[in-house]
Parts: sequence; structure tokens; C-alpha cells
Amino acid sequence: MIEARDDLARRRPVWAALSELYLDTDTAGLVEHCAHDLARSDYDLDELATILRREVHPVLRTNLFVSAGVWNGFDPDWLEAEILRRHARPRWLRPRGFIMRGIVDALWQELAPRIADYRNGRRQTIPLPVESGS
Repeated sequence: MIEARDDLARRRPVWAALSELYLDTDTAGLVEHCAHDLARSDYDLDELATILRREVHPVLRTNLFVSAGVWNGFDPDWLEAEILRRHARPRWLRPRGFIMRGIVDALWQELAPRIADYRNGRRQTIPLPVESGS
């Protein structure tokens, strides 16, 4: 797989989609939208799992611990900088990411089959949420 810093244009939408699942709010309804967005990427399932486990999860997992975490969306520039900063460290200096491993594994178990279903045409394209105007 291409290193994150050498593949930013393709990585950014994947990071954005996955980051929504780490918001300090009820994210159950976001799993379907995330799977839909990830299915549109050209990464295979193994690559998407690696991006989730090695790039997004280590940076955002702490948001699930704090009592008043980010709930309205992560700044994409901040997220990119944090992921790249973490990956600039030698591999042996990076935290292993085992904290909350069960959560990321359960999340992937939900996402992977949905992504595959979208790609195989077994799931319909979901409509984007409609914003109500006043």
C-alpha cells in the first residue's frame, strides 16, 4: 500500500468518512453512510482496514474516552496533520494502537460486509440527508 503522505488525494475522503465514526455522539446511523463512502474509494477491503486501524483509530480513539469530545466533525486539515505526524515517527516509536482494539475490530466487522455489498450491487445507493430549510 502506498504511504499516506504519498497518497493524500485518495486518503482524505477515506479519513473523513472514518472519522465520523469517532464522534462523541450516537454514530449508529453514520455506519451506513460511512460504508457507502468507503465503497466509492478504490482501496480494497484490506487497505481500508489498514487505514482504519493504523491511521484513523490511533489518532481519534481518545475522542471516545473524553466526556466532552468532538461531536460536530473533525477538522480535515488537523486530522491529516495528526496522521502524517504520527507516521513520520519511526515505527518503533509509534504507539501500538491496541487500546480499544475490540471497538475498532467490531466497527470493521460492521463496515466490511456493507462496503462489499455496495461494491457488488447488493445494497442500493443511499440518499444524502436532506437539510431542512426555514
